[in-house]
Amino acid sequence: MSHNVDVAVIGGGIIGCSTAYYLAKEGLSVHLLEQNEIAQGTTKAAGGMLGAHSEYMNDTFYSFARESQALYKDFQLDTGVAIGYKPGGIIQFARSDQERITLSRWHDAHYLSAEQVGQRIPHVAPPAYGAYLFEEDAHVHPEKTCLAFCRMAQKLGVTVSEHSQADEIEEYGSNYRIETNSSVITANHVVLAGGAASARLVPRLQMTAVKGQCMQLNAMSMQLPYTLFHKGCYIIPRPDGTLVVGATMEHGISDLQTTYAGNLALNEIAEQFIPDLSRLPVVNRWAGLRPKTVDDFPYIGRIPGKENMYIAAGHFRNGILLAPATACIIRDLIIGNEVNLERINAFDPQRGIFHEAYN
Repeated sequence: MSHNVDVAVIGGGIIGCSTAYYLAKEGLSVHLLEQNEIAQGTTKAAGGMLGAHSEYMNDTFYSFARESQALYKDFQLDTGVAIGYKPGGIIQFARSDQERITLSRWHDAHYLSAEQVGQRIPHVAPPAYGAYLFEEDAHVHPEKTCLAFCRMAQKLGVTVSEHSQADEIEEYGSNYRIETNSSVITANHVVLAGGAASARLVPRLQMTAVKGQCMQLNAMSMQLPYTLFHKGCYIIPRPDGTLVVGATMEHGISDLQTTYAGNLALNEIAEQFIPDLSRLPVVNRWAGLRPKTVDDFPYIGRIPGKENMYIAAGHFRNGILLAPATACIIRDLIIGNEVNLERINAFDPQRGIFHEAYN
């Protein structure tokens, strides 16, 4: 079966599905390809925090993350779909005076002493140097959100093909030709949004995968009013009464098996926040692979040397947080809208392409 479209999006995680949605809103015809099933890869393994402050790297990244947070609110308002959006804030613990000083730079943060933390959060181990509450940070359910973007995209006319792997993209005149196991797609534009797997379609692009393990606890007896965060570790309360505890960081491991060592690490993370928390019944354990770039900033933009081919991948710990804003950059590049130059430079895929002449 042959299919001609304006844009082919390769990758059915939250980056690919949100990109398809925003492109379709502009009236473009889109075909979304996923080699397995929608929302079942790295997206499903994520925690779902929308923590613009906790994931701060520089001002360019921060403004981008804040914009993405706002886009989630707009998406929920526009569509009315349930994405597990839970406002209320993220509390970042300060376990040293330096951490407290670093967190105090935020004008929109509310300082809580160790005693106040204990008063607000039952059972918590109050951090010695207090904590900062970021009330505008929130979280979503990653899988539900991705599926919502996909469904809304389909309502706008997007064709979605699961179990369709794009092994090769050929130039076809001024377009691109993508052959899968079930169809041949001709597209004016191509967007690579398949996480770490996108690297195999871009020669010499440097991207690795970092394994992370999480667990979900039955906490019906405990009301946790905030997401708790400290140095990349978190406890996220879900609306169903469970808590998500994460996440480990394991380099050089590409399998998706949970391990005894990973379980111990997650227990330790849980106990650092709330003593005896790891004794609660475990509902689920899982592992995912985070796509990591050369500098932990995602690759978003035109692929050098390829007209009308783009990449949106390598978001590492921030795929959920940055998905809508990433999609809007890709949309703007394709339809010719003005794009923030600082972001274009910061996320330029060129920086991740290995150049033999200089190595």
